[in-house]
Amino acid sequence: MAMCIMNQCQLKNVGKEMIDQNRKKQLRRICTPEGVKPMRYKWVFMRKRNEKGEIVSYKTYSLVVDETTFRFLISLVIREGLDLHLMDVVIANLYGPLDNNIYMKPPEGFKLPEAANSCSREYYSIKLNISFYGLKQFGRMWHNRLNEYLSNEGYKNDPISPCIFIKKFGSGFVIIVVYVDDLNIIGTFEEILVTMECLNKEFEIKDLGKTRFCLRLQIEHLNNGIFLHQTTYI
Repeated sequence: MAMCIMNQCQLKNVGKEMIDQNRKKQLRRICTPEGVKPMRYKWVFMRKRNEKGEIVSYKTYSLVVDETTFRFLISLVIREGLDLHLMDVVIANLYGPLDNNIYMKPPEGFKLPEAANSCSREYYSIKLNISFYGLKQFGRMWHNRLNEYLSNEGYKNDPISPCIFIKKFGSGFVIIVVYVDDLNIIGTFEEILVTMECLNKEFEIKDLGKTRFCLRLQIEHLNNGIFLHQTTYI
């Protein structure tokens, strides 16, 4: 029964993935060009859990901030009395353009139209127009796209920790901490709102409220500080 439930959940995610990719014209079905050997592709699911240990989605992982840096930034939040907010970029791979031509065989469960007269069905390939989860280039392409946009908006990428972006606002500042397609935003309430509006102009993002789970750390926001623990793993 558990396996059946898992498969239904996976099927729902696959369907949404295909809809999003077609909406942004990420995939194009073509006859395989002569001399091209399409790469094979299969669905791989990873359980992503929340602060209660519950599965919230299935994702692949990429560029992430390191745990030491994240703990330091949490101490900064406490010391300066700042907020720590979490935003999720919806289908981050749709924003990473490829720098070369990539063809792949249709993954299992991917429906193709009936073969046209000019091309038998078994010779169909999928040409990727945008970065795709699982590609070696995915993390680099997504980070490059995010870096380009934030740099144009005045955010400075930290040379030591490439997952950190900083922008000054008068006497204050805001910090964006990248964890794959999750963006932890540090700043005052007003500065965070400005940053959220900036991100919304370019990407489809989802507001997840205060950060409560990241890098296997459970984060409880208290009146007099922040409590970090890992009860989920006990």
